Amino acid sequence: MDAPLRTKLLIAFVAVAFLGGLLTTVAGTVLINRLVVSEAQRRMELGLKTARATLDQEVANGLRVTGVLASWSAQGGGDPIDGLTKSFLERLRVDNSLDLLQIVDSNGTVALTSRGQATGRQADSPLVQAALRQGSAGSGLRLVPIRELAIESPQLAAKANIEIRETARAKAIPVEPLRDAMIIETVSPIIQPPGKIIGVVRSGVVLNQDYSLVDLIREDIFTTTTYQGRNLGTVTIFQRDVRVATNVTDERGERAIGTRVSAEVYDRVLGEGKVWIGPALVVNNWYISAYEPLRDIDNQTIGILYVGVLKQRYDDMRSQALAIFLLIAVIAMALAVSVAYFLAWRLARPLTSLTRAAEAIARGDLQYHLAEPRSAARDETKALLVTFNRMMAALRERDEQLRRSYDRLQATTQELHRWNQNYLETLEFITHELKNQVAAMKLNVLAVRDGYVGAVTPDQHEALEDIASTLRRTEEMILNYLNLSRIEKGELEVRARPVQIERDVLDTVLREVHGRLDDDQITVEVNLPEDLIAQADPSLLQIVFANLVGNAAKYGRPGGRLRIFGELGQDRVEVHVWNDGPGVPQEESEMLFQRFSRLSSGEVKERGTGLGLFIAREIVRRHGGELRVESEYPQWIDFVITLPRADVVSEGVNLIG
Repeated sequence: MDAPLRTKLLIAFVAVAFLGGLLTTVAGTVLINRLVVSEAQRRMELGLKTARATLDQEVANGLRVTGVLASWSAQGGGDPIDGLTKSFLERLRVDNSLDLLQIVDSNGTVALTSRGQATGRQADSPLVQAALRQGSAGSGLRLVPIRELAIESPQLAAKANIEIRETARAKAIPVEPLRDAMIIETVSPIIQPPGKIIGVVRSGVVLNQDYSLVDLIREDIFTTTTYQGRNLGTVTIFQRDVRVATNVTDERGERAIGTRVSAEVYDRVLGEGKVWIGPALVVNNWYISAYEPLRDIDNQTIGILYVGVLKQRYDDMRSQALAIFLLIAVIAMALAVSVAYFLAWRLARPLTSLTRAAEAIARGDLQYHLAEPRSAARDETKALLVTFNRMMAALRERDEQLRRSYDRLQATTQELHRWNQNYLETLEFITHELKNQVAAMKLNVLAVRDGYVGAVTPDQHEALEDIASTLRRTEEMILNYLNLSRIEKGELEVRARPVQIERDVLDTVLREVHGRLDDDQITVEVNLPEDLIAQADPSLLQIVFANLVGNAAKYGRPGGRLRIFGELGQDRVEVHVWNDGPGVPQEESEMLFQRFSRLSSGEVKERGTGLGLFIAREIVRRHGGELRVESEYPQWIDFVITLPRADVVSEGVNLIG
């Protein structure tokens, strides 16, 4: 990012603060949500225990009444109802909030009832039968047919008869009208000494539409608090999945009797017999709820006990806590940004000064000086300013030294250039003079050798031949030095034109060196296409090929072969000068093209100046081409020349070296 350092530091500080704030906010949100939900669920667990304890207290109350009555009845004669009247039982039932109170004889027949017409009927109760057999008190929940309650009291039958209502999210199963009522039944045996069971006292409380029990539980757990016009806490007793006693209200504000539990709770509690704790839709509002199964005396699930608290209250509590937490986080982040701005400004100020100083140095102003701090013992940025000033002083001193060294170097360079010019001029002068003298000597030696000035003996002819060879090598050396001088002085000018390699260049070279090739019986094979036409300077190419063919004559194998072949490329012509001489090792191949380089590999018939291949490569490169060598030592060597094709080069272009 291309921005000032202070901005980058500020962004970095703010990013760290924002990330920290974001993580804290997320963690705080999760923690608050977890705490609120766990607190609500914990409260529901406690509420469920309280509801169960209240239900157990109701059972204990029935056992207390039946136990006292059984003890009193046992003190009479052999008849369990001696001294008892219907009115007495009725008063006892009403005083203890019971729905039925009966005396059953030892045969299981109702001997006396507080109300209704059940006298003389068989008491169809497993608890009564167990008490008569075992002589022990018992209690539990039971589903009693409504018709049986109708015999005892039409009012009880009416109380138990509940119409089932359609309920959102209830389990989709066939629904039948309720034919039973859920009751809390308690029994105590009437035992006369020495342990004779003469009867049973039986009591019962019908839970269907018994609002006193669920309201009592609600007051114990939640009091009567409301929230936004709705009951904060609610309690329900279900018979199977139908609400038979509840303080949950429907959309009309009435008790939601006859509505059904949701399908997910049905499956968990009634289907699996497990406790459910969590959010649940209760009629038309969401509650943090707790459900547990209600089982009868045979341990069969016959209903559900429910307590719940309005979820909206906890949602609002959580929202308020989060709002306060976010406000604190925003304030903290604002403070962090302010501190970050101050720190970024404080940290960037000395670095900004250093940047301006560096820009001054880049402009060449080495006199720039930073204001030094009073103390820089512990502050790294202040120490950096002091060090920078010291560096500037050292740079100024070094600059002065470099200037003096540069002046001396300039003087030395000019002197060397002058000496080099003198050397090149001297070399050119000497080689020109020697060229003429050597040419004259060569002409005279050849005239004497060939008998134009008189007959010579064989020994004299051989000596003259040696002298002619020496003069020829000297002439080649002089030509190489002349070409080197032209290259060094930048006077090598390439006058390129379309050149047919074999006709315009190679034929002339081969005519000049054919004698040397014939002497060693070297066979020359030329295989160049007619259309092998390069854009080149023919006179300069003759120098190149003269060097390469001459090297073949010098270093080629006696009786060997010299092959010259080529081909057209896409935009280049390529010519190979191959001979079966020993060649050079791969690692020494590039040394061939260095000045005055003469390798010692293999046997040579005569030594050169070490300039020929250097000059040849320079000439080829001035044409825009390349000269390279390939060799398989000690079997053959191949010099490969690449040059621009004439038909792809603009007409009339001159390549100037």
